Amino acid sequence: MRRYFLIAASCLLVASCSAATGSSDSSTDSPTLTISAPANGANVGSSFALEFSSSEEIGATDSGKDHVHVFTDGHSDDYTVVTASPFQVTGLPAGQHKVGVTLQHADHSSAGASAEITVNVTGSGGSSSPSPQQDQGYGGGY
Repeated sequence: MRRYFLIAASCLLVASCSAATGSSDSSTDSPTLTISAPANGANVGSSFALEFSSSEEIGATDSGKDHVHVFTDGHSDDYTVVTASPFQVTGLPAGQHKVGVTLQHADHSSAGASAEITVNVTGSGGSSSPSPQQDQGYGGGY
């Protein structure tokens, strides 16, 4: 009986030491990325502000910070690098479109967070010039 008590006490000690040192399940530390505007299913013009937020600080790729890739209609390989919110989406033709965002590390590898909304563009036209928030030289834009 004494041996069983010592084994149980040792297990409890190891568990409490792990908790005290800050060990945690990595799934609770996963980054988040959400789109706050426009609302999913919203009617928008050919140019609209995409507002998002991340649990991670974002910035220019040369800063070493994470950044966001913005893309449309599932074309995740044809993205625009975005380093601040809001971002002006421009040049989408009339009709329904999916707008996706993914959180990326400075080297463009996935940071594991993404979000997507569907919008209905009710107008046409608009400018396809880059917004001041995007980091030039990466991706193809849309």
